[in-house]
Amino acid sequence: MGGFDQLQTFMPHGMCLLWKPELMLLHISSDALIAAAYFVIPFGIARFVRNRHDLDPSHRSAALLFAAFIGLCGFTHVAAIVTLWYPFYVTEGWLKAATAVVSVATAGLVLSIIPQLLRLPSPKTLQLEIDQHRATLAELTAARAELAQRVTATEDELHQAEENYAQADNLLAAVINAIPGLIYAKDLAGRVTMANRTTLEFLGRPWEAVRGRTNLDFMDDKLGAAAIMDSDRRVLELDRSEELEEIVDHPRKGARIFLSTKRPLRDTSGVVRGIVGMSFDITERKRIAAQINQSSRVSAMGDMASALAHELNQPLGAISMYLEGVKIALLRDTPEHSALKPVELAREQSLRAGDIIRRLRAFVSGGDKVRRPESVADVVDDACRLGLLGAGETNIQTVIEHESRDIRAVMDKIEIQQVVVNLVRNAVESTPPHGRNKITIRTGQDGQSNAFVAVEDEGGGFSEETRAILFEPFKSTKGTKGMGVGLSLCRTIVESHGGSIRGETNPQVGATFSFLLPLALQDEA
Repeated sequence: MGGFDQLQTFMPHGMCLLWKPELMLLHISSDALIAAAYFVIPFGIARFVRNRHDLDPSHRSAALLFAAFIGLCGFTHVAAIVTLWYPFYVTEGWLKAATAVVSVATAGLVLSIIPQLLRLPSPKTLQLEIDQHRATLAELTAARAELAQRVTATEDELHQAEENYAQADNLLAAVINAIPGLIYAKDLAGRVTMANRTTLEFLGRPWEAVRGRTNLDFMDDKLGAAAIMDSDRRVLELDRSEELEEIVDHPRKGARIFLSTKRPLRDTSGVVRGIVGMSFDITERKRIAAQINQSSRVSAMGDMASALAHELNQPLGAISMYLEGVKIALLRDTPEHSALKPVELAREQSLRAGDIIRRLRAFVSGGDKVRRPESVADVVDDACRLGLLGAGETNIQTVIEHESRDIRAVMDKIEIQQVVVNLVRNAVESTPPHGRNKITIRTGQDGQSNAFVAVEDEGGGFSEETRAILFEPFKSTKGTKGMGVGLSLCRTIVESHGGSIRGETNPQVGATFSFLLPLALQDEA
């Protein structure tokens, strides 16, 4: 039905109210206020939806649909006012129908989201949760502050511990480096993992040249290095500490004797990771002890030398007189006789033997020694003539080399000649029964303060017993063969002159014995 028909067919609603002003005012004011309120509410809902970007799509749709429902309700109240004068009841009915459809849709959507809305906490609950969160946050903040304090305290303790460890390490390093002995550690393969300053100074090498290397890598004395590594392996195999004496032939200091204590090195779990050792140089201690121990031997040797002098001087004198008579007879009968030279040499050696016996007796009994500057070359030449007697066979070649005949040393000539004779005869005796041998005797100057004498041969070398006699002063020579007593006497004589003696051997090359004597000062020469 059109709008005009409505106006012609129905009467205004005001007629039902008898056009009473007070009644009309009541309906108009009430519907107007309701409509105004219903028109304002959708705008508030729209603003809320527009500013709440976090709303779920379903909640947003429900809010907008509810706003539409409220707005339509407002229009129905406006229509109620209009129908007081104009009977647009059909239009009002369709408006209410639209409002009904929207309201039903809104109710259905609201009912579907009610479970979600019920799960939403109330303001009181939210406030309680907020308060709880605030309390929890305060506790967390306090705990974080306490944790920060503990972390700071722990860091300070760790820093202090690191400083203490560093100080302890520095103190330990200072103590280890201050100890006069050699302190070292090695791994299972014999590679050096720690060495104190004394060890490095003795080796004459920096830590970089020793770290991670074995004794064979950095020691010049390969035989001594091999012996040291053998003792290291024995400590590891037996898994126990061991104390022993070790001999090292130092390139500058000569033979040195060390008293070494070695033990297995274990980690915190008890597993053996290598060895740790300490070695003290006892060369001088051994020398002093040996000198004290030798005093009784010297006394016995003095008695023996006195007896030998008494028993031998008379027959040697008789032999010398007899040879003198033979020499006179040969000169008288045959001045060019071929036996003259051997007879004269034999007489000279018998006289020398008597002099040597006398000097030996004076040496072992502590008597006065005749020491003066002598030409080292002249002394060695005289000694070689005696030491090489019988070495003129074709299988022995002798070479005498002098750096200079002006090199002079303060010595007892007879005693030093006895040393050279012993060394030369040892070289002669090293000749194989059916082999050849070359003996080289050299003299010269070693550095600024020493003269040297060296006797080299190409024989079979010498034994470990002989090495021990040279490297261990006054080691007992009982049971040794050949060179034992002679070398012990040679060492005693050389050391009494302030010198040193050493030997090197190689079965494929031969042996070299050499000794040093202090050079004569310029005013002495």
